[in-house]
This record gives sequence, C-alpha cells and structure tokens, in this order.
Amino acid sequence: MKKTIEDYGKNLDRIKKKLPAEREELSRERIELQDGKMCDLVAYDVKAYGYVEYAENIEQSNGDFRRTRSLIPFNYLDANMSKFRWDIYGVDVKLQQGIAQSFVEQFKKYQKAGKGLYIYSKTKGSGKTLLACSLANGVMEHLDICVKFVSVPELLEMTKKSYKDFLEKEDIERIRTAELLILDDIGAEIKKEWVDTELFRLIDYRYSNQRVTIFTSNISMNNLKLNERIVDRIFSMCIKLDLPEKSIRTMQAHDENMEFLRNIMKNAPDGAGTPSPGQ
Repeated sequence: MKKTIEDYGKNLDRIKKKLPAEREELSRERIELQDGKMCDLVAYDVKAYGYVEYAENIEQSNGDFRRTRSLIPFNYLDANMSKFRWDIYGVDVKLQQGIAQSFVEQFKKYQKAGKGLYIYSKTKGSGKTLLACSLANGVMEHLDICVKFVSVPELLEMTKKSYKDFLEKEDIERIRTAELLILDDIGAEIKKEWVDTELFRLIDYRYSNQRVTIFTSNISMNNLKLNERIVDRIFSMCIKLDLPEKSIRTMQAHDENMEFLRNIMKNAPDGAGTPSPGQ
C-alpha cells in the first residue's frame, strides 16, 4: 500500500531518502514544515519500491523559480529596481527612491517590524504595480522567502469560488500566509458587506502576524471606502510611498518599441533605415 505525505509526518530526515534510479512517476506536492512555511516537494513513485517517497524540491532555492511561483504577472517577472526609471518622472523622487531601496536592502528589518508599503498615485499607468513587482523581485534575489501577488478583485473572485472549491481555498491560504504579499489595486473592489468581511479577515491576519504587505492603489489611505478597522490596520502596517501624478506607461512603451525596432532592423537591407527616437 502506498504511503501518503501524512504517513511521513513532518520529519524531513525521513523524507530525504535516496531513491532507485528508475522513476515511474513524478509529481509535485506541498506540505507544511515545522516553522509553518509551505514547501514544495517532489514525489517519486518508483516501480517495485512499494510506496511514494518525497524529497525537497531543490529548485525552490532558485530565485527564478520562486518568481514563477509568486503569481507575479508575466510582464513583470523581469522587473527589478535597476531597470526602474525614476528619472522619467521629471521631478524630485529621492525620498521615494530611498524608501524603495531600503525595502529591498533591509527587508529583514521591515519583516521584523511587520511593516510594508502603500504605493499610491491616482494616475493610472504611474508605475505602482511595476514598482511593487520590482521590489518583490529584488527581495527574492537576496532572500529565500514566499512571495505572492494578487489583485484585490481577483482575490475576491477566488474567495467566492473557495466556498465550493477546496483547491481555491488552499490557494487563498498560501496568499494569506505569504511572507511578502502584493495586494494590487485595493479600493477597486465593489462595496459590499461580505467584501469588507473577507478583506478584514486577510488583513487582520497579516497585521496580527506581522506579515509584510505591499498595497497599490489609485486611492489614498485616507479616502479608502473600506471598514474603519481595515483602514486602521493598513495605516499601522504600511509606510506611504506616493508616486508622482504622471503616467509613465506610454512613455516606457514608446522607448521599448523604439529599442525593439532598432534591434531587429540592424540587419535590414540597405536603405531600410533605422527609426529615430522622435518617431
């Protein structure tokens, strides 16, 4: 009879056994370790071995692998602070830049204090989500921590599905307990009593357990139309990082498009021409 993960308990020494070379089936599972963290395991079902054996997934220590498991949108997987264009705002952003740099370089201090960031600008395309993902990727480059990204509307949709779907419930639990969570676009949710209840449950857990959260929003903390208990906790959990009221998305898109065209037209036939920055 095959043994399950529960049969092994939480003893990693028993899990880390060498297996015969012949592997019949390979799959991934997750268990909760002694410190309460969720860890990926590789399950080996070996022919004639008698039961399933588990070993830690060594990929988990790789920064690239952690990013893919973070649910950070594909467009932001390569975002990092070295690429973030502070100069494009055209105003003094030394304070914002200093806060962002300290978050990456001294994340353990933020973690110890249970402090996150509230990235705000009422202007769409001002770089809020880009900055949040750049910060998270920067932290993952230095530390082996669990990071999750979710927009608030998406989280609420997952919550509704979780009432009937156990897998959705597991996903929400991983989001709730992540060491660093990006809650994107808070304030965009529809005002309903159950929404306040679910958001309070999540935010109160993270507040009580000093889990670091990055919020992004088009609405200032003072103007959030949420239950007062939620807003109070966000104030306690976060350092404000206000971005300039300037859309940089179209400017960056133009620069990226020009760079793309210059690269692919290097080998173009004579006379094809190369686009100039002003085009």
